[in-house]
Amino acid sequence: MSLTYNLPDSASLALTDSYPPRTYRGFNDLNQAIMAVWDRLRQRDADQFLSFKHISPSSFLYVENNRNRLHKPVRVTYYPDIQTMIIKVPLPPHEKAHQLISSKTLSILDNMGIDWDQQLPTGSATHTAQSRSQKQGDFSSRNSTLRPNEDSDWPPHWIIEAGLSESLRRLRQDINWWIGNSGGQVFLALLVRVDRAAKKITIEKYFPQIRQRPSTRAQTVAGAIYVKRLVTTTVIDMRTTPPSVQGGPLVLDFDHLVGRPAVAPETNVIFDNARLVQMGYLVFMGIP
Repeated sequence: MSLTYNLPDSASLALTDSYPPRTYRGFNDLNQAIMAVWDRLRQRDADQFLSFKHISPSSFLYVENNRNRLHKPVRVTYYPDIQTMIIKVPLPPHEKAHQLISSKTLSILDNMGIDWDQQLPTGSATHTAQSRSQKQGDFSSRNSTLRPNEDSDWPPHWIIEAGLSESLRRLRQDINWWIGNSGGQVFLALLVRVDRAAKKITIEKYFPQIRQRPSTRAQTVAGAIYVKRLVTTTVIDMRTTPPSVQGGPLVLDFDHLVGRPAVAPETNVIFDNARLVQMGYLVFMGIP
């Protein structure tokens, strides 16, 4: 990977043109907005994101230091250069989906003899990129023997972002945040979207790639631009009889998970169709 790269534009990542942020009016207003989204999501699938502007670094720090006072768990992304904060309100199906994938992946790696320090989970920790923007994913993990950052978990080797189909555009920009801000050093990104009405789970697997541009000396000096590349799409459909999987199995490449080539008997982590259907049953359990 190139050592020199351009950072992605914050306003583009935050989709401020398509989803104009509301003015931040304090912590109580934030809590009310989160509860309104939560109540709406309990009734139907809807956009699960909130966007706020005029969030100074001190205001953001206050929110971070008082997360225990928020009425519901959230994932937070902050862009200090445009003073914008994005809130994602997760639901139990999303939490189950990414936790089932991440926990089983770590278990399989462990059974291969991969030590904990090579598959160090950082969960939904807040990551600070070179751009100084900060983000929580739903799950992240890194090989700490290759990236022994004692004061930072940045960058992880692989991540998961999960959410509703109605939030798909924002979720894909989340993937762009990880890949663009890491200069392609996030090797694997999974986007897991849950459609409760259709009883479907769609898993998009992304790798980083360098955006192709006309080759000029100025652009060579400026550095590469890393963007996401869709590798596979896997759809678990629990409405069919029996439940079906399109695009399976789901293959998580060992070198992208651990950051180094596999040494036999190490190999890729594979979720076969039976395992994916089992995941579907568990994610939609209790949902009519």
